[in-house]
Amino acid sequence: MSHNGNNGSVKVSWTMLRIIGVILSLAAVYFLTIQSLKVEMAAKAESVAVETLDKKLANIEVMLKEGVVSKEQFYQFSKDTESRLSRIEFYLKEKLGDKVGKN
Repeated sequence: MSHNGNNGSVKVSWTMLRIIGVILSLAAVYFLTIQSLKVEMAAKAESVAVETLDKKLANIEVMLKEGVVSKEQFYQFSKDTESRLSRIEFYLKEKLGDKVGKN
């Protein structure tokens, strides 16, 4: 009779192993599906970012082709802006120097 008891425990062990195998397989499928969705979402987000940059570059190209601003006008604007920023920086340094000297 002890021999029958061993067969019963062997059957239970195989059944448990099969159940554990099925559970592990389901977990693997679940995590692979989640990973696949993450990869697809990242690819879509990347393509959206590329499309947005492409549209912005196309707009810049159109503006340059239409001649909205010539190179000379752009460089003059750049020099004027730099000059103004330099004057503001000088003014701020001068004011800070006056305050530091008084303290």
